[in-house]
Amino acid sequence: MKSNILLLTMLWIANISLSKAQEADTLKVSDEKAVYDFVILNSRYQNAFTFLARDFGLNIPMVSTDVMYYFNSGLYLNASGIKFFQSGLPWQYALTAGYAKDISNKTDFNLSYSQFLVVDESSVTGIQNLAFLQGTFGWEWGPLYSSIQGQLLFNREVDYFISLHNSRYFEFDQKLFKLFTVSFEPKFSLMAGSSRFYVMGQYEFSPKELEDLGKLQLQSWEFFLPLTFNVGYFDFEFQGRYVKPLNVPDFDLSAGRFVVGGQLSYTIPVKRTKKL
Repeated sequence: MKSNILLLTMLWIANISLSKAQEADTLKVSDEKAVYDFVILNSRYQNAFTFLARDFGLNIPMVSTDVMYYFNSGLYLNASGIKFFQSGLPWQYALTAGYAKDISNKTDFNLSYSQFLVVDESSVTGIQNLAFLQGTFGWEWGPLYSSIQGQLLFNREVDYFISLHNSRYFEFDQKLFKLFTVSFEPKFSLMAGSSRFYVMGQYEFSPKELEDLGKLQLQSWEFFLPLTFNVGYFDFEFQGRYVKPLNVPDFDLSAGRFVVGGQLSYTIPVKRTKKL
């Protein structure tokens, strides 16, 4: 009888312990949720290189490859390699760290810093070692999605820019060939800023000319039209862009031009758990 009571007591204690363990597991599961980070692989080609809407009178095709890790929190890291198809132009590399977040269901912001690096000598101005700090505020206000962007360009001198972008996203209701989702987003941009970046080139300036380069003036406008085909985790995008530089100095041969290209992206979701 004593042994039976002892056995029942042990079973009762074990049952309580098991129940508490199961309850703890249930609470643990409920305190977590599945979230996704993303690895984005991207390759892009365009038939002409432009720097702040300027091609310096040259026609230089280029290709670039990017690897981005985008955290669910909004933090992202990106590494890029850029190849120019002209002799005298070396590979250019870039590292970017940024943070993007929705402020509300209609507003968002993006803050990033990019460090560019050219390891060899370059024969073209505007692509030497430099850095960009930029912040963007976007607003979905109805007819358009508008964003205002401030930029600082660091090199031998510091330039500042402010840009206004207006776009509208469209997506076809039916899939093409029951396979591809087709979308496009026309965008018009206007940029103003200083022009000290010309100091990076093989130009000589008087003190008065250097002072003028630091003044705020319209730099460019452009119209961009991408056409995107999506299937699964793949996106293929045709890109057409007309770029018009403004207030171009006499020594710069840049002029308005069409730039066309294509881009292929692959997105890899990375599932992980996050505590609530």
